[in-house]
Amino acid sequence: MAKVDVRCPVCRKWNNIEIADDATKNISKGVLAINIAPGMICEHSFIAYLDKNLIVRDSFIADFKIEAPDASETEEIEEPAVPETKSINFDLIKLNIPELLMAFVFKAAFLGKKIILISDQEFLYNHIVNFFKYSMENLFNIHLTIITSEDYERNKDKYGDYLIFKNREVINDKENLINPKKLEFEKGITQKFLTEYDLITSLIILRNEIKKVHEFSRTIAEFITNSKKISLTSKLIIDHITEKHDEKIKMPYLRFLINIVKHYFKVEIPKISGISNLLGLL
Repeated sequence: MAKVDVRCPVCRKWNNIEIADDATKNISKGVLAINIAPGMICEHSFIAYLDKNLIVRDSFIADFKIEAPDASETEEIEEPAVPETKSINFDLIKLNIPELLMAFVFKAAFLGKKIILISDQEFLYNHIVNFFKYSMENLFNIHLTIITSEDYERNKDKYGDYLIFKNREVINDKENLINPKKLEFEKGITQKFLTEYDLITSLIILRNEIKKVHEFSRTIAEFITNSKKISLTSKLIIDHITEKHDEKIKMPYLRFLINIVKHYFKVEIPKISGISNLLGLL
C-alpha cells in the first residue's frame, strides 16, 4: 500500500491516506478521484484527485454529486453521476466549440457581460447553453443567448450592448473588452477542460478553476471595499489572498482578477502601487 499526503481544502489539515498498489494500473489518461470521508483526515468530506504517479493534483469540496470510490476501494472512475449534466452532450461540446470561442465566453462571463453566440447549428443550442450555465452555476451569473445568422442580420440593432461572437470572431465589442491575444487565463481554463480525456476529471478541473477565479476575485473585492488603508499595494492584496486561500498568486493573475473585480463585482479600483498602469489596463 502506498501512502499519499492529502490536504483538506477547508481547514488545510494534512494527513496521509493509503492507496492500493494496483489502484492506478489501468490509468493511462485522466486521474484517480478519491472520496475523503469525514474522520479520515479531519471532520470534512472532500474529493482529492491524483495522477498515475500518485501525485495529488488538487482537492476540493465537490459542488455536485460524484460517484467516486472510497480510499479503501480505489479504482478508475468510468461512469460519472452528475445529474445536472444529463442534458449536455460533452462530446458535442468539445467537437463543436472552438477553444478560442470558449475562452471568449468565459471572459465575457467573468466581466458580467451579456453574450450572444451566432450559430446555425440549432441542434447544439441547448447543449451549449446548459454547458456554460453548468460551468458557472452558483459562481458567476451568465447571460447567454444563441441566435442564427439570419436572426442577427435581421435584428442586430437590438444587440448593441451584447458581446457577440461567431466561431473565432468577435462580432461586437464596443468597449474593447476582448483581446484574442490577451486571454491567457481563460485559454488555460479552456485547455484544461478540452484536453482532459476523462469526462468526470474534465468537469472537476473546469468547475474548480472557475471556482478559484470567483473566490479570489470576490476576496479582492471585499478587501478593497473594506480596507481602511490610505493606499493599497499589490503585495498587500497578494498576501491577503495567500492568508485567505493558502495560495500564492503572481502579478499577471492579480491583474486578471482585478479586471473581474471592476467589471463583475462593480468595485471602484483605487490606485494600487506595484501594478504599473493598472487602471489603463482595465
